Amino acid sequence: MINDLQLWRALKVGDKKALAAIYQQEVDALFKYGCQVTADQALVEDSIQDLFVELWKNRATLGDTDAIRQYLLVALRRKIIRHIKQGVNRTERHLKVVDVNAHTAAVDEALMEVEERESQKKSMSKALSLLSERQREILYLRYFEEMDYKRIATVLGINYQSVRNTASAGMKALRKILGILFLFFAQ
Repeated sequence: MINDLQLWRALKVGDKKALAAIYQQEVDALFKYGCQVTADQALVEDSIQDLFVELWKNRATLGDTDAIRQYLLVALRRKIIRHIKQGVNRTERHLKVVDVNAHTAAVDEALMEVEERESQKKSMSKALSLLSERQREILYLRYFEEMDYKRIATVLGINYQSVRNTASAGMKALRKILGILFLFFAQ
C-alpha cells in the first residue's frame, strides 16, 4: 500500500496514475466539504476540477506532504472563498446546513421513521443555522470528516485553542438550542 508521501511524490514527478489515484481517493470528501463552504454545488465541482488542473500544472513546484486530504481541503476552501469573493456577494444561499440522512430498518417502520427523521432533520438544521459559520464548519470537520483539532486548525488557518474554544461553544449552543426546540415540540 502506497502512503500519502509516496503518492504525492509520484504526482510531483509527473505520474498521471498518481494524480488519478489522488482524485479517486479524495474527490468525495472534497465535494462534501466544499458543500459545507457553499451551497453552490456547481461552484464546488468547478473548484475541485480547477484544483486538480492546477495540481497537475504546478506539480514540479509543490512541496511534500504526508497528509494529502488536509492539503487539498485547505486549497479547496481557499479556492471556493476566492471564487465567491470574486463573483457574487456572500449571502445565506452560499451557506448550507448539514443534512442528516435517514436510514430505515424495516419497510413497516419506514414511514414512521421518515417522519421522525424529518422532524429531527428540521430541528438539527434549525439549530445548526443558528450557529456561526465558523462553528458549523469546525463541527462539520470534527464530526463528519473526523479530523482532530490540530488538523482543523491547519485547514482553517487558525490556532489550535481557537478551534477547541469554537467547537466547545458550538456544541454548547447546539445542546441549548436543541433542548429548547425539544421542549417547544414536546408540548
